[in-house]
Amino acid sequence: MGYNIFRVLADFSHLASKGILIATIHKNKSAEGVSLLTQLLYAIVFISRYLDLLLPYTWSNHYNLLFKLTYIATSLYILFLQYRVFPRSRESETQWKLAGLILAFAVVTAPIFHAIFRDRAYSWSFLDLTRHFSWIVESVAVIPQLVLLAHTSVPTVINSYYLVALGSYRALYIPNWILRYFAADTHLEPAAVIFGVLQTALYIEFAWIYINRQRVKLRNGGGVLDGDEFARGLILGRLIKKEKMGERRVGGGWRGGVSVSADDFEVGGAQESDDDDELQRETDVEQGLIGRREGSSQA
Repeated sequence: MGYNIFRVLADFSHLASKGILIATIHKNKSAEGVSLLTQLLYAIVFISRYLDLLLPYTWSNHYNLLFKLTYIATSLYILFLQYRVFPRSRESETQWKLAGLILAFAVVTAPIFHAIFRDRAYSWSFLDLTRHFSWIVESVAVIPQLVLLAHTSVPTVINSYYLVALGSYRALYIPNWILRYFAADTHLEPAAVIFGVLQTALYIEFAWIYINRQRVKLRNGGGVLDGDEFARGLILGRLIKKEKMGERRVGGGWRGGVSVSADDFEVGGAQESDDDDELQRETDVEQGLIGRREGSSQA
């Protein structure tokens, strides 16, 4: 397998993104705004991609062994933090269905791409099939995170350091592919490049949505964000119907984590939705106008 400076930097950037996310969750004592579904999909990606760890002869490459084990361990640890330590999920039922569709799509299409791009010199391989499956899932695994960021009405613990590390990981793989192509690297997988390009496009969408979120002013000195201003992305904002998700929670009485606004606006489950607030404001305005008109008539 080809190694070059871009590949190595990309691997360490990816590893850094995992460490930054874990450190940020611990620092804030919250996993608010981090998509449980995206992290679950990432865990599935690494477990399915690195099933070759069950074969002892693959352990001879210590560099790969270290990164494979670390990716799996950190992904599972992030899930543990989200599910047990700071359990709060804002994904709606629709988002769970979306994650299910992503997995179903990968299961159906992985054999197709494997048949198209596999090396004819070798017979069918289950490990090659699961590797194609992992590329497909990873390419779109960030979608639940994008939807959550674009439509949630509470702040997120995701920061610019995590975004830069994650973006660098994908960006550095582009020159890595180019170098390997011109070096006639026989291990360069066309399917990995195709789905890698798709993943890079969605990471650009991720950055766009995050930057737009940072521009939104907080109401009342910090709290609920004005959702309509950041619900538009470059790609998904035109494909996915907008929906308010700030008040949605999955998992009953999950109360873990501390956020700027989560506990302030959900005490007792009696919080009114943004739509109700907007309706009330419109009613107040109408009543005010009627009152002024009646006063003018009496005068």
